[in-house]
Amino acid sequence: MTDFSSTLASIDALALEGITILSGLEKLLDQELAALKAREIETIQTINTEKQTILRQFDQNNQTRAELLIAAGLPVSKEGLSSLLSQNQNQALAQQFKAHWSDLETVLKSTMNANQRNEQIVMRSSQSLDKLLTALRGQKPSNSLYTSKGAKGNYTGQSHIGKA
Repeated sequence: MTDFSSTLASIDALALEGITILSGLEKLLDQELAALKAREIETIQTINTEKQTILRQFDQNNQTRAELLIAAGLPVSKEGLSSLLSQNQNQALAQQFKAHWSDLETVLKSTMNANQRNEQIVMRSSQSLDKLLTALRGQKPSNSLYTSKGAKGNYTGQSHIGKA
């Protein structure tokens, strides 16, 4: 027979660890934002390496949580967590877990928003750089091999600055 209280306590501890990991990632994303705005390439590269390490830690945290649910004979889903909570006898632990899980979801959403914000800045910078390169090459803006969505573009030829 599975001890659902110990499983829930272990998953609760992992949720707390996940909150800590994601909070660190969110701070790193804020540092990345500053580095992106300042165009500090070395700092961006260092932060990228640190982000990869943190993401590996969070992935391991998720895998461990999933393994605990599987070992308890429960599906790896919200339904599995709900089932674990309903089969648990310790109501104080259940309430604590619900609070920690809610905090984890909140930090995850906040971190995802920060990542999306940084991604948009990178994409805008890339688009601006592409426009500048197109102008320097003497190409018309619509004269590109591929569109931004990856479809075949209108590449009918190019004109050079020297022809102007």
